[in-house]
Amino acid sequence: MKPFMQQDWIVRIFGRLNEVQCNLGQEPTPPVDANVRFADVLDSMGMVELLALLAEDCGVKPEAIEQAAKRRFGTIAELAQALHAAGLAPLAPAAQQASSPQSQTVTASWLLATAVKLPEAVQPASAINEALHRPQHWLEEHAGILQRRIWKDQDPLTAAVQAGQECLKRAGLAPQEVGALLVTSEAPPLMIGLAAALHSRLELTADAVAIEIGGACTGFLSALWVAQSLLPLTRYLLLQPGPPGEAAALFGDAAAACLVGEAPTGPSAVPLRAVALGCDGSGASLLRVEHHPQRLFALHMRGMELAGRAVNAMAQAVQRLLQEYDLKVEDLAAVVSHGGNGRMPSLLARKLGLPPERVWSETETTGNLGSASLPVAWAARESRPPGPVICTAVGAGLTWGAAMLGTPH
Repeated sequence: MKPFMQQDWIVRIFGRLNEVQCNLGQEPTPPVDANVRFADVLDSMGMVELLALLAEDCGVKPEAIEQAAKRRFGTIAELAQALHAAGLAPLAPAAQQASSPQSQTVTASWLLATAVKLPEAVQPASAINEALHRPQHWLEEHAGILQRRIWKDQDPLTAAVQAGQECLKRAGLAPQEVGALLVTSEAPPLMIGLAAALHSRLELTADAVAIEIGGACTGFLSALWVAQSLLPLTRYLLLQPGPPGEAAALFGDAAAACLVGEAPTGPSAVPLRAVALGCDGSGASLLRVEHHPQRLFALHMRGMELAGRAVNAMAQAVQRLLQEYDLKVEDLAAVVSHGGNGRMPSLLARKLGLPPERVWSETETTGNLGSASLPVAWAARESRPPGPVICTAVGAGLTWGAAMLGTPH
């Protein structure tokens, strides 16, 4: 096999660039000038997709492409030169080895019910653009967010309690039957004692434990993992993701509640088959919350790198569960995706090879809801197709995870 030279890389990059542009509904850039600047033909999320494709070609992670280019993406020729100098080259086509399924156990846990409370106030993207002194359509085009929900004058604790009460009602259970309350929130309305406050307002018994779960945007999946572990000790666990309460442009507000039990109760119960979690602390610098001199805290995000890592991690988490149950991606009824922004779900769909309508997310119309994003997207689809559904998210740290709901069809 002849060496892969710099000119070969130029041809490959043009090919992948045109593929991304077609996915985004853009006119392909003619492969005539290698000095075309990426900034003139792709935005940041388009660049995330391009790097993911090039990394896939080489059998490496997107970070390897970023490191080869020293995180500077000027022209096509410059990127080709950097990749060639780093010794990177596309892998030769090879037959995929069949994965041997891991041992399975019959599920002993069920997602019994889900309830959501969204804020009444809707803030359109135009108002956010104006507040940030950005041009018209900036947030829509860059982040794929058309509007977000914000609590404004509503009490988020009251909304969370209402979601919990509605969840119990749908499952046909009384508060006294709940054995544990698991709460997760990225910007809690109470700095301490949030779980205890919700426990009191929901009128749970003193024997029902109240635990606050971390994990940022993966908090819901972490709570599911803990719930499965606790089920041998208690019959029913109430999960309360949200309310986020973030003020940054990407984030919206919501409250959700999910009930997990050891046996089906109520008309909407579905099997909770597996929860898989992962962590890579080397990505901690991609998303940080730090003290700020003028404000209490400031959010720092390396957006393009974070989005690339997030999409790759969610795709791998989905594939891990598929392999465990000897399934293919086309066997899934849908994937419920956390959306760091409104464009990430469609990027994940292309990464997995799924039609965009089979990757569910509400981020486009709610903003990034943090740990509440998965139950909100799940609850929005009351009529669901048969077959398994995988929920997946990435959170600060970086942490990631996936959960399989339903039974293979």
